[in-house]
Amino acid sequence: MIGLLVCEQCDAVHRKSRMQRGEVAHCARCGARLERAQRLTPNGMLAMTIAAAIMFILANIYPIVRVDVRGSHGVSTFWGAILATWQEGSETVAVLAALTVFFAPLAELIVSSYVLWPLARGRRARHFAGAMRTLRVVGEWSMPEVFLLGAIVALVKLGSLATVIPDTGLWAFGALTWLITLVTSFDHHWLWDIATERPT
Repeated sequence: MIGLLVCEQCDAVHRKSRMQRGEVAHCARCGARLERAQRLTPNGMLAMTIAAAIMFILANIYPIVRVDVRGSHGVSTFWGAILATWQEGSETVAVLAALTVFFAPLAELIVSSYVLWPLARGRRARHFAGAMRTLRVVGEWSMPEVFLLGAIVALVKLGSLATVIPDTGLWAFGALTWLITLVTSFDHHWLWDIATERPT
């Protein structure tokens, strides 16, 4: 037995037992789902985090779109869009976009790697508790999916005025959004359970 589980629906307290991958625990009182055992090991989670980091790099160095207006060609990167927004007088929007699309996801990937790398090797990170708290905070600010949705809407609107071709950066942002969603969907309680059994 490892720890306790509290039902969010009826506040019933249950002893937490080891579960097989994919197994689901339900509340004995109201039947609500308490927890689902992860299908991936820390190694698999780490691999997905590294893949997300690679997509993050590609999304920030390659152009997002290529635009052709009456024979005039141009490309736009994420940071080019941020700079243009700043220069147009929308400093607050530019700062928020940089925070939620670059800095928060970057912090999320770094902290996730810090937590998962030792776990994948049978140990616990020295500052595991602080890292997990940081992961929860930065996760609330990480919003690459909002930028991706905005980019798609802009592409649709510009389609009638110019030839707009999605480029490598936009596809990388799409992959990054999917991977970060998977990484952050992991049950943090499960990571705590694993960490308590590992030496530092």
